Amino acid sequence: MSSPQISVVIPTYNRADLLGYTLDALCQQTLPVELFEVIVVDDGGSDNSKAVVDRYAEVLNIKYFWQEDLGFRAGKARNIGTAIAQGQYVVYVDTGVLLGSNTLQVHYDVHRAAQYPTVMIGYVYGFEVDHATSKQMGKLINPQSADASIAQLRALGALDIRQRQYDELGENITNWPAPFDIFWTCHVSAEREQLLKAGLFDESFTSWGGEDVDLGVRLFINNNLFTMEREACSFHWPHEKEVADHREESASAAERIHAKYNLWTTSFYGRDLNDQKYSLNKVIKIFREQGFKKSPQLRDIAYSAEVSA
Repeated sequence: MSSPQISVVIPTYNRADLLGYTLDALCQQTLPVELFEVIVVDDGGSDNSKAVVDRYAEVLNIKYFWQEDLGFRAGKARNIGTAIAQGQYVVYVDTGVLLGSNTLQVHYDVHRAAQYPTVMIGYVYGFEVDHATSKQMGKLINPQSADASIAQLRALGALDIRQRQYDELGENITNWPAPFDIFWTCHVSAEREQLLKAGLFDESFTSWGGEDVDLGVRLFINNNLFTMEREACSFHWPHEKEVADHREESASAAERIHAKYNLWTTSFYGRDLNDQKYSLNKVIKIFREQGFKKSPQLRDIAYSAEVSA
């Protein structure tokens, strides 16, 4: 049996049913099963996730690892999965994200053809949609047919929450000043060698959010090329969130990331423009369009970043 080229790393915590849905979708991949492995790392869960994984042992090249429950340690869980991965490319997928049948093939093809170390952002339908849309999703999706469910969600308009940024800034995120800001590990991939070189996830992030973007910054600093591939599609199964309101955690993580790297791009985190909150890349876009003279506030931000660098 040939060695796997792709390692799919899935952290999980007491979501056995959703884990089964994610694994069902991996069983339907067009990429030959011998070319990928699946590594499930349980972050101290107490449900029957191990039994769920065992059900797939005859159809997937799958491993299960359990770590002690010491609080939120998704970063460490992904680090464990990456450390034991055999594939040249690592695809991070969250429990409850179902990949379209051709998605691993897209990851494989893009990385194999890349002339430079590449970070790939997958498209996640139904990700962070509003409550009403989430309820509609529940009537349409089917864990046994990810492709049909994705088609239904596309028609419904249950798009990736980042779609607004793609509309405003373009889908070629290679041109974005800070593409690392959307390196969200619900569905992304990178070269294992580059992940190791960057130092993997910072395990001191022990609350929701930030550990993925933090790693994305280091991959960006190391000259990885960032791309978003809509054909690498998936959907997010609606479920109760572990953290109901992400704003406070996101703001705290953003401040920490800027303090850690002190980049001119990260200096724009948390900056409001005319009392409006925008994504990091849009704030930078507005800065570039308005220029220093037309926007004293942005001029002060850039000056502060330059002085503290």
